[in-house]
Amino acid sequence: MKFKRISAVIASLALMATMLPAFPVVKAEEELKDSGIDYSEIVKTINNPAMGYTTTLWYNCKPNETKIQNPSGSLVLMFVDIGAFSSGANGTTDEAGNYTEGIDYDLDETFFKAMRGTLENCRKNGSTVALRFRYDANGKTNPEPATFEQLLHHIDQIKQDGFLEDYKDILMFVESGFVGAWGEQHSGKYTSLEYKAQLLQAVLDMTPDDIPVTVRTPNIFRQWAGISMDEMAEWTSEKGSQASRVGMYNDGYMGSDSDLGTYSNREIETAWLGRQTTATYYGGEFSGNLDWAKKYDTYLPENAIPEMYKTHLSYINGNIYQLYKDYTFGADYDVEGVNNTAYYGQTVFQFVRDHLGYRFVLRDSDLSADVCAGGNFELDFSVENTGFANPIRPQKAELILKRNGNYITTTTDIDSGEWRSCTTSNEKLSVQIPASLEAGDWKVYLRLSVGEQDVQDGNLRTVQFANDNIWNASLGANYLGTVSVNRDTPSVSQAFKVNGVGTDSAQLYTMNNLITLDGGRSSDTEWTADNLKADTDGNQMYITNDDEYLYIGAEIHQNAVKPVINLRVKNADTDKSYWYYRQSAGWIYYSQGSYDGIMLKTEGDFIEFRIPFGDVMDLHAGTVLENVTIFIQDESVEGWAKTGSITAENYTITPKFPIYSAFQSVTLTEGDNYSINAVTGAVDASYTWYHDGKETECNSQILTLKNITEKDKGLYSVKVTSGEISCTYELCNIEEVVPQTPPSILLPFGDLNLDGSLNETDVKLLQDYLHKKDVHIYANADLNNDGVWNVIDLALLKRLGTVNI
Repeated sequence: MKFKRISAVIASLALMATMLPAFPVVKAEEELKDSGIDYSEIVKTINNPAMGYTTTLWYNCKPNETKIQNPSGSLVLMFVDIGAFSSGANGTTDEAGNYTEGIDYDLDETFFKAMRGTLENCRKNGSTVALRFRYDANGKTNPEPATFEQLLHHIDQIKQDGFLEDYKDILMFVESGFVGAWGEQHSGKYTSLEYKAQLLQAVLDMTPDDIPVTVRTPNIFRQWAGISMDEMAEWTSEKGSQASRVGMYNDGYMGSDSDLGTYSNREIETAWLGRQTTATYYGGEFSGNLDWAKKYDTYLPENAIPEMYKTHLSYINGNIYQLYKDYTFGADYDVEGVNNTAYYGQTVFQFVRDHLGYRFVLRDSDLSADVCAGGNFELDFSVENTGFANPIRPQKAELILKRNGNYITTTTDIDSGEWRSCTTSNEKLSVQIPASLEAGDWKVYLRLSVGEQDVQDGNLRTVQFANDNIWNASLGANYLGTVSVNRDTPSVSQAFKVNGVGTDSAQLYTMNNLITLDGGRSSDTEWTADNLKADTDGNQMYITNDDEYLYIGAEIHQNAVKPVINLRVKNADTDKSYWYYRQSAGWIYYSQGSYDGIMLKTEGDFIEFRIPFGDVMDLHAGTVLENVTIFIQDESVEGWAKTGSITAENYTITPKFPIYSAFQSVTLTEGDNYSINAVTGAVDASYTWYHDGKETECNSQILTLKNITEKDKGLYSVKVTSGEISCTYELCNIEEVVPQTPPSILLPFGDLNLDGSLNETDVKLLQDYLHKKDVHIYANADLNNDGVWNVIDLALLKRLGTVNI
C-alpha cells in the first residue's frame, strides 16, 4: 500500500510545474497550541487613548498674548476660551453691575501659532484631544460677539487656518460649544434652537469630515435634521453622513431625571443616542450637586449602569466619584451579554471608571507551535469588549514579532472599531514571516494605536488589554503567544504579511536600552545594569540620557499612604540646585521657575522622570550632575515623614541619540530592490552610508539598493551626524544573492538548482542539505507538502528524477 501511494504521488508530481520562489505550506488542519495566557479580566484602571476620565485644560486666549500650553493625559479636553476676542466678554462692568460692550476682534496669528504648539505638545506627550471653543469661562450671560456673523467668521478663521486638519489624527471630537455661559449653549445671545442648529452646521463644516461633532442636547439634532420626536424614535443615521458624526456632550450627567434639562424624553432620546454612538462620541460631566441628584432615582446603579451601556458612555469627568463611591458592584448590576464578574465586590465608582469607553479582555489565543523562516503560521484569538462603548476613531492594528529586544512589525486589516460593547470578537490570522528571522522563539504581539506614530514613538496612544502579564509598554502591544521559528526550509522572501496584507520588505528594529516613560520597568531591556548609578538598602537609581532628555528611574521601597515624590538635582556646572515635588493629588512645586516639560510617572514603588535639555535645569551635552536625589514623603502624616530615599553622584550627560534600527542578515533575490532604513532619534541629521567599509553615494536616511546583483553582497553601515554628535551603526549584512527565475520559464517540480532539468544534481543537493552541508537550494523541496524537508522528499525526488530521466 505504501508503494502504491508513493507511485501515485510521483505520477502527479511528474505532471506538475512550478514558478519560483515557492514557500513552505502550512497544513490545512494544523492543530494550534494554547498561548498559556491567563484569560481572566484584571481589576485595574487602564488609561487607554480617546476615552475614560478627561484631563481638562482651561485654555485662556487673548489677542497677541495666547501662550503655548503643555497638557498631558489620555484624553485632553481643551476648553479654548476666546472671550477676549468678543465684545460680549471683553467689555467693562461698573460698580452697579452694568456691563458695557467691548470690541470684537478677529482671531490672530498668535492664537493660531499657540494652538498648533499646544497640539504638537499633546502629540509628543502621547495624548488625544477634544476641543470646545467658548466665549465664557466664568458663567457670564451673553458673552458672544455683537453679531452672529462675527461668530461665524471666527469659525471660518479656524477652518481656514487648517490646524484641525493638520492634527486630526489625535483629534477625537469637537463640541459645538461656542455660545452661552461656559460654552454650554444656554444664557447667551444665540442660544435658541434655531441658532444652535445653524451653529452645529457651521462646526460640522469647520471640522474635518471624519471627526465627530457633539451637541449639548438631543433637541438640537432634531432641529438640525428637521425631524420630530416620533421620528427620532426610529432614526438611524446613514453611515458616513454628516448626521452620523453628531454625538452629545452632557454637562448635566445624572444630575436629575432629565439630566438638568438635557433630555425631553429620556427613553426615546437615549435609544437614539445608543444607535448614534457606535460611530460618534457621548460623554460629559456630572454637575457635582449630590443633594440635587439624589432627589431622583436616575443615578442609582441599577438604572445608571444599563444606561451607560445603552448610550455607550465614552468619557466623563472625575466629579462622578462622590456619586458612586459608597455602592458595591455585584450581580444585581450586571447587564446581558458581558462578563463583569471580575468586578464583583469593587465599588460601583471603580467599575464605572474602568469601563468608560472600550475595555478589551483577551479571552482566548491559539497559534502554531512552530514555523519555517519564510513560511506561514496561524493565529486564532478572541477579545471581549466589557466596556460601555467601542472605539470611535480608527485604531491602527499591527502584528509584532519580538526576540531578544529586537522586533519586526506589519499592519493588519483588523478593525477594532467592530469589537462592539458586550460582544466577543474572533480574529483568524495567517501570518507570513520573513526568511531572515533567526531561529528560536519569537513572541507575538498585537498593537492597536490611535494617531500617526513613527517607529520612534510607536508606543504612544496604544491600547492595553485588561489581562495580567501580557502588556509590553515599550512596544505598546499585547502578548498573544510564542511561535518557534526554524530554518529547516531555505527561503529568500522578506515579506511580513497578515492575511496577505503587510510589507514585502520587513525591517528589524530594536527596543534595547530605550526608555519608555510609563512609571515602571517596561521590559527586561529597559533600565539595565549599564544605567544603574546607585544601589542602597535595596533601593536602586538608574540614570541615562539621549540628545534631548535626561531620564531618571528609581525603585524605592516605601509605604506612604499619600506619597509626595521629590526630586533634587545639583548641577555642578551652574552650581544650582533644582527641587521638584508632586503631591498625591497632583499639585506640583518647583524651585526654579517653569517646570514645563518635566514628566513624572509612577507605578507601585517605581518612579520615572523625563527632564528636557535646556532652561528647565540648564542641561546639555557635557553637563555634570553633582548629585541626584529622589525621596518620598507621606503627606498623611504630620510633618510629611520621609518614607524612602536614594542618591546618585557624579553623572555626566554624554552626547548620544537613540537608535531604533537593528542589525539583520538577509538573503535576497537577484534583480530585486531592497531598502535599509537608519531610524534614530537624531534631529536634523546627516547620513553617510558605507558598503564593506567603503563610502557610498547615498546620503539620505534610507539606502535603497536597486536591481540587486552579487556585487551588492556584504556589510552596510551608516554614520549619523546631528550637531556635534556623530555615531556609526552596522545595520545589514547581505549574505547571499540568489538567481531569479525568469517569469516566462516553467521549471520542473523538484528542479532545486534552477538549471531547467530534473537530474542527479538535484538529488545530491537535497542529500547534502539533509547532511547539514553548506549548499544553496533555490526551489521548494517540500514535495509532499507536509511543511518540512526530509528523507521522504528525498525518496520522492529520486523516483521523480527517474521518471523524468
